[in-house]
Amino acid sequence: MLALSVLCAASLLASGTNAAVLGIDLGTEWFTVALAKPGRPLDLVLNRDAKRQTAAVVVVNGLERTFGADAVALAARMPETTFAGVRNLLGIDYDSEVATEYRQQFPNQMVRGAAGTVAFEAGNTTLTAVELVAMQLQHARQLAKESEGIDVKDVVLAVPAFFDRRQRQALLDASGLAGLRTVALVSDGAASALNYAMGRTFDRPERHVLYDMGAGKTVATVAAFGTRRGSKALGVNTLAYAADSTLGGQQVDFAVRDLLVEKFAAENSEQQATVRNSARAMTRLLREAKRVKTVLTVNVEATAAVEGLLRGVDLRTTVTRAELEHAVSHLAPRIRAPVDRALAAANLTIDDIASIVLVGGGTRAPFVQRELEDAFGTRLSRSLNADEACVMGAVFRGASLSSHFRVRDIRLRDTLPYAVQASYSNEAGSQQTVVISPDFGAVGARRSVRDVRTTDFDIAFEARPSGSNAEWTALATAKVSGVADAAAKLTGTLVSDAKPEVRVVVRTTDIGAFEVVKAEAQFNVTNPAYSQYLETQSASAESQDQPPTEMLLETVALTVDVQYDDAARISDDELDQAHSLLKRMDADDAARTARSSAINQLESMLYHLRDISETDEVIAVTTDSERELLHQALDGVSEWLEDNAEHASTEDINHEIGQLKQFEGKISMRLHELSERPGRLQALRSVIAQAENFTAHSEQFSVALGPTLETLKDTLDSTVAWLESMVARQDALSPTDDPVLLVDDIDARARTVELNLTKLIAESIRQIQATETSSTTSDTAASESEPELVSEFELTSEPASTSDPEQDHPARSEAGHDEL
Repeated sequence: MLALSVLCAASLLASGTNAAVLGIDLGTEWFTVALAKPGRPLDLVLNRDAKRQTAAVVVVNGLERTFGADAVALAARMPETTFAGVRNLLGIDYDSEVATEYRQQFPNQMVRGAAGTVAFEAGNTTLTAVELVAMQLQHARQLAKESEGIDVKDVVLAVPAFFDRRQRQALLDASGLAGLRTVALVSDGAASALNYAMGRTFDRPERHVLYDMGAGKTVATVAAFGTRRGSKALGVNTLAYAADSTLGGQQVDFAVRDLLVEKFAAENSEQQATVRNSARAMTRLLREAKRVKTVLTVNVEATAAVEGLLRGVDLRTTVTRAELEHAVSHLAPRIRAPVDRALAAANLTIDDIASIVLVGGGTRAPFVQRELEDAFGTRLSRSLNADEACVMGAVFRGASLSSHFRVRDIRLRDTLPYAVQASYSNEAGSQQTVVISPDFGAVGARRSVRDVRTTDFDIAFEARPSGSNAEWTALATAKVSGVADAAAKLTGTLVSDAKPEVRVVVRTTDIGAFEVVKAEAQFNVTNPAYSQYLETQSASAESQDQPPTEMLLETVALTVDVQYDDAARISDDELDQAHSLLKRMDADDAARTARSSAINQLESMLYHLRDISETDEVIAVTTDSERELLHQALDGVSEWLEDNAEHASTEDINHEIGQLKQFEGKISMRLHELSERPGRLQALRSVIAQAENFTAHSEQFSVALGPTLETLKDTLDSTVAWLESMVARQDALSPTDDPVLLVDDIDARARTVELNLTKLIAESIRQIQATETSSTTSDTAASESEPELVSEFELTSEPASTSDPEQDHPARSEAGHDEL
């Protein structure tokens, strides 16, 4: 039974662990993590500082990595190897606008990576954007493990809606490197729309715009909400989006930083160029600019101060909200533009929209809200948590895709970030181009290319970003063969049209990937059952049966060889190198954690032993010489720690811990034995008295207890003798001596007596029940005069007059006969 319970508990634990799903919103400046776990509400995962958001920053120093707030604190000391906002660099070219602006604003040493993507020099190591994002996703997973005690691998990642195939593939590669299994990618607008729908009902269809301004981008998503006809399911349909990939709160940070540079230069002539060339100074100014921006969201004035900014010169100045808004005035026309473009893409006007829901930390800026209010008036809605809406929608999506959760039935239609067209030549040699997935097509939809032909052919699939006029780029090529062979397979059947319709079926997955599913040929053939029906039909033709169809569709699978454009994927060699690097970094993290833990343990033991060494309790169980040796050891270890704390190995630290444990163990043992021994002795004497009481009564019973009773008596005799001897030996010792009568030994003796007593009671009950069952009515009446075993044992504390165990064992009279 116990084994079954343990097995069930382990099964439940394993299923709970496997069923859990993470939602991660990895932003430019912050990331948030939410967890879906069976049996508890969806909720955010707190970081080590008990915060709901974690800075999306990582500092790399050799194999050592620092994350979050600790990384922000290190940024001024190590600006070149502090990496922030790296998600925006996934899958983009070194010469792109985003990468160019990043190089202008941050002091990192960016280099051209494989396939022209972005990489960084960090000491002797080259780090790709994929590897840096993988580190942050690893950290997010670790935070969930520390907070919830389970290692979750399944994840739904929120992704900017405008991320193209290369960017999404790079994010998937990073997720895989972090040991995560990406269940789905959900666009940030769709995730926020899900969060908007989670706690609402819609009596009639509504359309809303989710306006998301983060630190590094702004996206406006048009979403429709409504209950499907004849269904209780709520539909959330993202119709279109428009984005500005370089507009966000970070632009305001840079503007405030430049304002601080100008103010510092105004007070310190000829310092502006020097400040801008100092990576450390610019990093410190950026951190102060972020703080000033936050203060100015609720105040009209803020004080900026940076001590020793440059060559020992401090920055102390005041920034007003008016100055900030003037510095960012060039951004004003760009603030409402995504809304206008998203509505145009969805063929809607502002009058078709119920509200514009604000999401993202950037929407808190007063000048942003003012621009939106001037443009859209009372339609602005602040009903969502701007920082958490996206991640809560993402984790809800993960729960809804899993069979382990029961959540509200909300059907999401997310939009693809790209349109797809197919090009091929028909049998006449004419080039055919068809759009098989339009702008803002649905994620997960199946489409097909159809052509009537008898020959094999090639088909090229191309893509371009949704809502743009960019050039089409290669997506995949498919070689379809076996059409003629398919026709040959139908030899002997009546084919009404020798030219089949060839169908090439494609789809997009939940992560937005494009796949060619299959190719098949459909022939129109005569139905043999129809000919038989005509031959057997009666002359009266009065049958009411439905006649079979004259023609049937016969489907034959074709061979399709697909070559995908893998330029977006990192190569296998690069993947292996990245795995190896992260593995070495993980090992280094584990070693540093173990060393830090050992240092903390050693320091804790030093403080603890110093604190207790002169207490009355310790003095009572130690001699003067022992305490002198303890103080010498503490002084020696303290001196060693002061000299070697920075460079000592974990093994050396553990050696010093072992020395102190010898003293701590002896003191703890004596204190424990001294304090616990009286109570355990009382418990042992009590169980001895109970056993003696029962054996005294058992001699009056008419049942034959046999060897069970003798075993208990032998156990009692040996236990009493052992107790008398050990108590005498212990009483002869001082509290400063190591005890000979140990608590564990006392407990073991008590358990042995209890076990034999329990066996004797069980045997007595079985024999009495057997006697009562087989006896006659007269026997039963006669037995009523005999003492009742269980009730007398439970209620009587005095021994029977016919048996006095004290006469046989005088030493036991000290313990008495305790009542149960």
